[in-house]
Amino acid sequence: MPKERECVLDEASIKAASKQFDLSLCFKLSMPCMGIRRITNMDLVPSLTELDLSGNRLERIEGLHGLESLKKLVLSNNEIARIEGLEMLDALETLQLQGNRISNLDDVQCLTALSCLRQFQLQVRGGEERNPICEHPAYRTAVRRMLPRLQTLDGERIVLADAALPNEAGNALSQLSFAEPEPWLKNFDWGDAGPGCKAGGRAAAGGQEPQLGTLQGSAEFDALVIECKRLSARAQTLIDDHRHTMR
Repeated sequence: MPKERECVLDEASIKAASKQFDLSLCFKLSMPCMGIRRITNMDLVPSLTELDLSGNRLERIEGLHGLESLKKLVLSNNEIARIEGLEMLDALETLQLQGNRISNLDDVQCLTALSCLRQFQLQVRGGEERNPICEHPAYRTAVRRMLPRLQTLDGERIVLADAALPNEAGNALSQLSFAEPEPWLKNFDWGDAGPGCKAGGRAAAGGQEPQLGTLQGSAEFDALVIECKRLSARAQTLIDDHRHTMR
């Protein structure tokens, strides 16, 4: 049986994979399925914005210090058991960890310091690439509460409809007051125009088309519309403020 291929992350292998002689100018590094067991020598590529080490044999997330520009990290399909060693990646926007061995829901807490994180993946919905953590009944709710800035979780967009409105929000809504509704055309003056009449009620002559009186009250109508928009914006602000205090 042939020996399994194993690669070490050193200067030679990184140059070969990136096809970049000057590693300070290496921005994207992709080394999937190469039998890599440890993340090392990342100080050689300080300008990385994307790193793909999927399908290797990594057991820990380590050695990423100094990658201040890293925006995308793909560590899917490894043997990683914990989420760790990521707190210093301030620019990280996308993190893919599906297909590992992560089982502790509390590990997600270490990602709260990553203010730029918007895409996070721990499983492929409907597929085999997942982590034991995804079997927890409160998995999605807990992750979303710990990472409220996320835009996608497991490849699916996070929308307000997927989040339960806190019970206390009903109290805030009940305290809102709205103006008594009135007919929109209440102050419009239609004149005495009617079939066969000109404006002002005078009969049309010479077979001319009948005309309606000039509409009045457009200013009042505009004011009502503006007031409705103001009340709507105020209501949304109260709801948003309440959600923020509940986090």
